[in-house]
Amino acid sequence: MADVPRPPRPTTPLTPSERLTMALAEADRTFGPRAGSIGPVDGCAHCFDAEHLRIIGGPVDGIPDWLFSRALSKWGTTMDADVRLLRRLTPRILREMTGGTLHIDESLMARKFNEAGWRDWPPRETAVLGEVCHAWWQAALAVVSHASAVTVLRFVVPFTRDVQIWLDHWDTCQDRAAALQLRDLWQSWMPDLLDGRLDVSFSGEGPDIAAPVSAWMLRQLPQRLDLGDFNAQERYGLHLLALTEAQRNTDSGPSEEVATVRP
Repeated sequence: MADVPRPPRPTTPLTPSERLTMALAEADRTFGPRAGSIGPVDGCAHCFDAEHLRIIGGPVDGIPDWLFSRALSKWGTTMDADVRLLRRLTPRILREMTGGTLHIDESLMARKFNEAGWRDWPPRETAVLGEVCHAWWQAALAVVSHASAVTVLRFVVPFTRDVQIWLDHWDTCQDRAAALQLRDLWQSWMPDLLDGRLDVSFSGEGPDIAAPVSAWMLRQLPQRLDLGDFNAQERYGLHLLALTEAQRNTDSGPSEEVATVRP
């Protein structure tokens, strides 16, 4: 099969949606054609019959959605941890995950890639995986993705084992869309941050991101909280986040000042 020609590089900045589209197209090209067959894969006979294993090893786009999801969830457990197979499935994984149609927890998918040693894959493949992550993150902050920022972080943080690079990029987005995503993050993670531990990986393999996320939240300016429609209860939560446990135990509750201005 002839190589798929690369599109010309854009001469104007891409929108977040365009960047994600181009990153996914690059993944298709980088991981090569997947229309042929690699033969039946190895898996538990109680979880998969022979025909299912044959289909999983066949053309990727011919795998039914339900079987695709089952194969991913069982990869490395009751299905052989075949890195060649996961690399073969990667473009479809990325397209469905970023499109909101992959019925697998994002943090579980990150763990699968880590178990497959994705950092040791060929440089072009690791580069395109990184670009998809960054493009998906940018799209989420601009609210042109099917996933929220919190959802994307559940993949990219355990995948890269880093949270700061994603928070640093968030700081460059000062519009209302990014501020509303900030409020969504605080609503989702406030209890964990106040408890002092936050691990968004699938089964607690880390990293614990409570400290950097808490420090970052406390640096948010009042104007950004206003832009994100933080209510009095959410602002009081930020007030508590800045206190020690002993101080929280003696705190008298939200005041009018706390309800309107970050401590």
